[in-house]
Amino acid sequence: MDNLDQTIAQIRAGKSDYYGKIVDEFEGKIRAVVAAMIPDPNLVPDLTQEVFLIAYQRLDSYRPGTNFSAWLRTIARNVAQNERRRWYRRREMEAGFRAEVAHHVEAHIDRVMEDMPEDTLAALKDCVSRLQGKSQDVMQGFYYKDRPLAELADRLRITENSAKVILHRARQAIGSCLQKKGRCHV
Repeated sequence: MDNLDQTIAQIRAGKSDYYGKIVDEFEGKIRAVVAAMIPDPNLVPDLTQEVFLIAYQRLDSYRPGTNFSAWLRTIARNVAQNERRRWYRRREMEAGFRAEVAHHVEAHIDRVMEDMPEDTLAALKDCVSRLQGKSQDVMQGFYYKDRPLAELADRLRITENSAKVILHRARQAIGSCLQKKGRCHV
């Protein structure tokens, strides 16, 4: 970018609309830095935007005549590293939570299964088997194979939100099926 320091001086002087030029110039590079560091590609656009927001807020700390691109990449690495830590902590907490829930459920599952009439279990199995396509794939992957929705979405080449919708609709379909069979009164 020609006259980068001059553009930055104009932004510092209050011409914030010039910041768009900087975003246009460096967005691809910053997106690449962020994408290389974080495990969830769905977060890249938001984190890239966050980098540019932080850079704008800290523009006074940039020293004209130094490497602006390196300064911006440092911000990007810090943002990505922080998100990466959060992402892994969240996964660890989810894994611990799942283990705790499984432990509590296992303690009661035998009793629940013994109390459940044989025909209700057969109705549930029948309703699950009626699911087709992606509904069946998402339901089995999530509940039987304990796969995260993000992984299932990747495998099915859909967004994670689409996988959530499919899972929700599959649950509704099973509930409706059980109601029709007289096994669920919700």
